[in-house]
Amino acid sequence: MAETKKKKNPKYDFCKRYKGCGAEVKTFINQVAQNLKNKYYNVWMSKFKWSGLDEEIKEQEQNYIMRHFWSEGTVALRNIKGLNLIAMCPWNTETYNYLDFPEKIVLVNKRGVSKTIIPSTPQVVNKDVALLYCLPNHKSISSVVYYYIERMIQVEIVINNNLKLQNIPFVIGVTEEDKDQFDDIIEKILNNELVVFTSVNDIKKLQTLATNAPYIVDKLKTYLVSLENELLTVLGIDNSGAQAKQAQLTVDEVNASNDIINDYGLAIEDEIKAWLERANAVLGRNISIEAKTKPVDSTHDYEDVTITESKEKSEEAE
Repeated sequence: MAETKKKKNPKYDFCKRYKGCGAEVKTFINQVAQNLKNKYYNVWMSKFKWSGLDEEIKEQEQNYIMRHFWSEGTVALRNIKGLNLIAMCPWNTETYNYLDFPEKIVLVNKRGVSKTIIPSTPQVVNKDVALLYCLPNHKSISSVVYYYIERMIQVEIVINNNLKLQNIPFVIGVTEEDKDQFDDIIEKILNNELVVFTSVNDIKKLQTLATNAPYIVDKLKTYLVSLENELLTVLGIDNSGAQAKQAQLTVDEVNASNDIINDYGLAIEDEIKAWLERANAVLGRNISIEAKTKPVDSTHDYEDVTITESKEKSEEAE
């Protein structure tokens, strides 16, 4: 009996921690979540250029593999008998070998296609089928991305709340008798008149509703950028230019940042290539990938700026 494989990417409910919130807040959360999911999904989908797939439907096959890397972290490939084509689909584990890797699997026929394309009988891994993974831990890309998206949503909510607090209007306590008088004073103030004459008692009434809420939107936006940079780093995408102005970075800092980005990027790329090498041997194919974003190696640019600015400061000091 086939062992049911745990779903690697359950539907992620970004509103789960805000169940008590009103409809307006939930709508805001959903809009932010959807925007961020679309953004990073599209970033992921365009990360690699694939070669060696079936020429007639290569765009569809590339899209399918990358989609399943995003949602499941893995996909099964097999040759279609009698045709020079490959089939690809999700799978469940039937048995494991002693190294804890799938030995026999059951293919998932989601669209009800012919059993010639996706058979229902157990398949032997590295004989009947080949498996691809995208991460060394064999999890999905979305499982990593959604963690950061949830953090970003939290920041966006605080930014939204802080902006609302900054927008609280003036509150002035007046009687019905002096309301017209204060209407005139406020109108003059809002019309940017340089001097407004009024009594001392009137000045005491011109107070605002104190919230003691500091303006922290700028700090929150900086934190939001740092979260995005961290996520892009995990995906192996260059973001060193967004971290700080080039003139503010030392060569050592740039090198360290580049090394981390390259390590993460190569972890994904090397994992896919390792399993593609095995798949090519099983399927008799020559499928390969090429990262569209090249490894980060631009320290000379930063170094030139740093040296130039240091020289200028030295000359000014002299």
